[in-house]
Amino acid sequence: MQQGCSSLSPALSSPSSLLSGLLLLAILMLSLPSAQAQQVPASVYSRYVSLTTAFAKMSAQDDKQSKAKADSNKILTNDIADFYQQQLAHSVERQLLASNLQLQILLGQQNYKQGYQVVTRLLSLSLELEQQLTFQQLAAQLAASLSSPANANKTPDTNKKSWALVTQHLNAWFLLVDKLDDKQRETYKITKDQQASNAALLAQGYYLQDKLIAALAPSKRAYKLAPKKESYLQLLLALLQRLEHSKQLNKHLQIAVVDFPQSKDYWERLAYSYLSLEQNKAALSILAITRNQGLLTAQGYRVLASLYLQQQQPRLAADVYIEGAEKKLLSLDLAYFKGLSDAWLMARERSKALDVLAQAKRAGIKLAKHEQQQAQLLYLEARWSEAELAYAALLDLDVTNKDQKTLLKTDKWRFLLAVSQIEQGKKNQAKDNLLLLQTKQYQGYSKGWLGQL
Repeated sequence: MQQGCSSLSPALSSPSSLLSGLLLLAILMLSLPSAQAQQVPASVYSRYVSLTTAFAKMSAQDDKQSKAKADSNKILTNDIADFYQQQLAHSVERQLLASNLQLQILLGQQNYKQGYQVVTRLLSLSLELEQQLTFQQLAAQLAASLSSPANANKTPDTNKKSWALVTQHLNAWFLLVDKLDDKQRETYKITKDQQASNAALLAQGYYLQDKLIAALAPSKRAYKLAPKKESYLQLLLALLQRLEHSKQLNKHLQIAVVDFPQSKDYWERLAYSYLSLEQNKAALSILAITRNQGLLTAQGYRVLASLYLQQQQPRLAADVYIEGAEKKLLSLDLAYFKGLSDAWLMARERSKALDVLAQAKRAGIKLAKHEQQQAQLLYLEARWSEAELAYAALLDLDVTNKDQKTLLKTDKWRFLLAVSQIEQGKKNQAKDNLLLLQTKQYQGYSKGWLGQL
């Protein structure tokens, strides 16, 4: 049984989408160094405030700037860079002030590489716990941005190194978070959503390094913390499928169809997971439900029809084929005509099977043993004149192999041709055909008929 081939790539946040909150995060960081203002020289803090105020005005300006304004902004940017360099040899508090301002400039310019360098330098300092949490998370997000697909210069190995940095910083972040009690997490504003987002990014980092086993635990953590966030579920399902954890995949897909009942992907994947567990009846039941909901895809129609045939329910299989074609999901190709004709034959609906063979012929579709099957069905339906023409056509085929097996086959066709003629009262033609039989088996069959002519 061919199973569904849903994409294995999880629905993850792109690095660019992760960066949408970086500027906000950088602005929020102002409260960290500002709280330490009394620990830096007044002149340094005054310079920081003046640069910050000028930068805020620059950011608020209209995009269509005059050349003079552009030059002024360039001077301000250079002044901030100089201020940052001047403070690197001084206290942690002074470095925090300058780094915060420099980060806002770099993130505004989307210069994430240098931004990452600024953050990692801060992480080498003796920071307070809240600052460590903030900068480890920011470093992870910046590292994720370094592997952006938009950067054409990135090679697969370079991207893996960037994702290795992501996992490094997020593991450090979780190491700190997991030591906190509930009250401390509330104090530091560590929410469940934040933990879930970082766990998903950690899983993504491992996933994109092909470290699937390592990715599984944070993926489960993200989904457990935010079970209604579909992207976390998709990541977990992708991992379970790639790791071939069939029972766990089946379990989570059962939950997925309840949480997201309108997704045809989850319904069909649940059915295919039952197939992988060799639970065909359960797979059939799920696909039938999916069909009733109007969510069945083209492949789902084919698999459901095949399962009905396996379960000896050919009429239902035929209904599925016809409905799939009516909905323009199933192409009127070889597979369709063969499946539908097999269903009607199994259901002993010979006239309907004949109609399908006629449709296939009109569509230019050549089924295996089409002519023999059509002739046999016409004979069984007592459509004697049509059966006569069908068997005559079979005998007209160029048969070069004259072995015993071929003679038995051609004798069978000639014998049934003669019977078709007898049923129409064409006794002389039937007698001629009976006398042409060459094998002992069919010569024996013909004796009784010849005696009646």
